[in-house]
Amino acid sequence: MQKQTLLGIAVVVLVALLWGAAAAGSDALEEAKSLFEDRRYDKVIALIKKETRKQGENADLLVLMADSYLAQGNQGKAEKYYRRALDLDPLHIDGSLNLAMLLVATRERNEALALINKVLAKNPNHARAHFCLGMTYNARADINDAFAQYKILKKLDEALARELYNAIFSK
Repeated sequence: MQKQTLLGIAVVVLVALLWGAAAAGSDALEEAKSLFEDRRYDKVIALIKKETRKQGENADLLVLMADSYLAQGNQGKAEKYYRRALDLDPLHIDGSLNLAMLLVATRERNEALALINKVLAKNPNHARAHFCLGMTYNARADINDAFAQYKILKKLDEALARELYNAIFSK
């Protein structure tokens, strides 16, 4: 189950990047996204640290730095920077969902559910949030609830619905 949860985290992070974070409009953010897509995580982290020293902290940049730490396998630093991003912007969707999936992997599932439900309260049709909720239920072995999220997700995003279905039934 741990392998499927980590796969879920990877999918959420990738989807977040492909869909794009709420753009801060800075050249640094675009450059950091490009470096991330090229898997140059050390460069992303260095660029963001430099930018935050100059401009101050920005939730979008901190989420991307957390994503980079997560991609390197450093869950502790990833969690730290997701939380810093959420301190700046408590409703940051990518930060909330990525942190939620990280918490699922570390078995902090109640906090993960709270973060996901906060996103769904803001936007009940947010496909990635339903995916994360399904993955959380699946990690808790609540298969009926996970499958209910699959049914909702099927109407919102076929690709994410397939990913969730595969995670549910690949055990």
